[in-house]
Amino acid sequence: MTPSLNLKNIRFFILILFANLVMYLAILGNVQVFKSVVGFAYLLFIPGIVILKLFRLRNLETSEKILLSVALSIAFLMLIGLLLDLIAPLMGFTFPLSTNLLVITISITLLPLSLISKDDIDNDTFRIDIKNTKSLFLVTILILLFILGIYGIQALNASGNNIFLLLLILSMSTIICVASLSERVVPSRFYPLILIVFCISLLLFIEFDSALVTNYLIGNGDQWIEFYAFKSTDIISRWVSTIAASTNTPSLLPTYSMLSVTILPTIFERITGLDDSWLFKLLYPLVVCFMALGTYALYRTQTEKKVAFLATLFFITVSVGKGWGSDKQQIAQIFFVMLLLLIFKKGMPPIKKDILFVIFSAALVISHYALAYIFMLILLCTWLFSLLMNYLENSSFSINPARARSKISFDLVLIYLTIAFSWNTYVNFGEAFNLLSQTATTVVSNLSQFFDVQSRGSALTGLGIVQNPTILNSISTYLFIFTEFLLVLGFIWIVIKKSKSSFALEYKVIAALNLAIISVNLLLPRLADTFLMERFYQTTLITLAPLAVIGGKTILEHIPKIRPKFHFAILAFLIFVPLFMFQTGFIYEIAGVQNDSLPLDMHRWDNLKLYSVVVDSREVSGAVWISEHTNISNISMLSDAITRGNVLTAYALMGRGQISFLSNETSSALGINQFIFLSSMNIIDGRIIRPDYDFNSSQIFSVFENQNKIYSTGDCEVYKGIVP
Repeated sequence: MTPSLNLKNIRFFILILFANLVMYLAILGNVQVFKSVVGFAYLLFIPGIVILKLFRLRNLETSEKILLSVALSIAFLMLIGLLLDLIAPLMGFTFPLSTNLLVITISITLLPLSLISKDDIDNDTFRIDIKNTKSLFLVTILILLFILGIYGIQALNASGNNIFLLLLILSMSTIICVASLSERVVPSRFYPLILIVFCISLLLFIEFDSALVTNYLIGNGDQWIEFYAFKSTDIISRWVSTIAASTNTPSLLPTYSMLSVTILPTIFERITGLDDSWLFKLLYPLVVCFMALGTYALYRTQTEKKVAFLATLFFITVSVGKGWGSDKQQIAQIFFVMLLLLIFKKGMPPIKKDILFVIFSAALVISHYALAYIFMLILLCTWLFSLLMNYLENSSFSINPARARSKISFDLVLIYLTIAFSWNTYVNFGEAFNLLSQTATTVVSNLSQFFDVQSRGSALTGLGIVQNPTILNSISTYLFIFTEFLLVLGFIWIVIKKSKSSFALEYKVIAALNLAIISVNLLLPRLADTFLMERFYQTTLITLAPLAVIGGKTILEHIPKIRPKFHFAILAFLIFVPLFMFQTGFIYEIAGVQNDSLPLDMHRWDNLKLYSVVVDSREVSGAVWISEHTNISNISMLSDAITRGNVLTAYALMGRGQISFLSNETSSALGINQFIFLSSMNIIDGRIIRPDYDFNSSQIFSVFENQNKIYSTGDCEVYKGIVP
């Protein structure tokens, strides 16, 4: 049916036109705060809202509409950026990702779509009546909670005072307990709002890799090479799909082939005008926080609201404690959960669901290679299982079982496989396959260590099995392991109690596959070290988290003196809130025990531990100076291991293949294209860090004396070789 133009269509068109005009004014006015706020709001929501209107989906709660809008917006931006990058050069545009071209393209795409969109979507299920005293009070509490986080992070940065961040965690814990105890006090319609406020507060103020404790990137993960990939795109206003890894940039691929860290941040940088570091520090937390809505919506397709609420909190807690993964993985997780939600969401017309499935499949594949292949495994195995069940029931073979029997069609499986393999072959240059091959080689070569527990490496760490220096660490470990026991118990319950379980057969199959992923990482030596088990466990919890709540509820149901209405409150008080307080570092900080929470505990860290995850303005200035005053492509650098991996990669934009480690045997005969970079740790503390050993910088003092010092701030120095 062709949409007809009417007053409602015109009204929506005018709203989108107004949003575009505000964006134009923000860009032209160049008032940074206004430009950043308007740019983020526009890019995160407006494209998705327009596309969602086209689908005319009914029976969606407001939280689901917001989730879909954000997911569609991110997918739209990556795909429109890719399209521009392919077509614009053919039309004579040298810089396809320039601000003007992006603004014009986005506008001329969205405005016609808004004109044909129907403004007749049903009323919201989730509404906040501001005339209702209780609703107004709860919303005010959540706003104050976020303000407390903002003030807390400012106080921390200004004076090192973390008391307000501790109050933030304590307030969150109190709200969780109250919400679990009484739905009269905290109605279930507020669960999505509570979850997203909690998630964004934790990401911006508490979480290790994303807390706003400095003006620059922090951590020791993939964010440095991702920032390098982003700047490689940003500088030339183009994503060069044919780029290949070289000896200078051995770790660039397949990161560079992921649009989530190349084209996507470039578009946001053009529209918002934010400093590059702050863009990275804000963009990915602001996107991944919507995982709270995604997981809650997914769990609601299988179980009741309180189970979904506690399960989402459990997922967020583990994500904060173990990490959300790399920036590209954070973007991919949104599409991962959206694809799972589409599989199990009821009441959505099949054709519309299929189109959304294709969009989110493409978005997942171009966002993160590993997660894309994990979903491929899940999709393929679940479809094959449905095929087998259909054969056993009907004694006939069909590659496309009836929609009523299978939630996954062969057409969708084929489309996903085509997208994934095509991208990996023609854009990623088979790099993901190479990684899989290297992983297989690693596992095979270490099979002799099969009976050595230590060979499981990060598999044990990811599951919470670590050495415990204090009794508090032991309690945290046992509590973490107990949640895993509850998870397994919950899985057994939903499989055995078929008549009582509301979980779909496909969900049980996907849960079994995720448990199998964990088991394989525990079974095969060194496999977890290759893929990082912390990421695997966090990823599997996207599906498995509600099973931990089901497992706990199953135990309580067998204790006759406990009334059913108190089951969720008991689980919150005894398990999930204590786990939350341990994983955020609250209990350790109160007890004065050193832990790995950067915002809460960095005042106890020594210089070396801080140096390993935090860069300061002096090092960044030195690295930027190098990128601006040398021909980066024709030089080589000597530095310590930490600056090689972070500040020189991200801010000097040097390929890691160009950087060698200083050693106590470094020769003083350096050529004119060889440089030495010394950080504050090397100069003030006199320590040079290598992967295999540390040594005192005074041991190679003669090396520095025989070179030209071309940059110095007293705590960051750059030397240039003098040998022709």
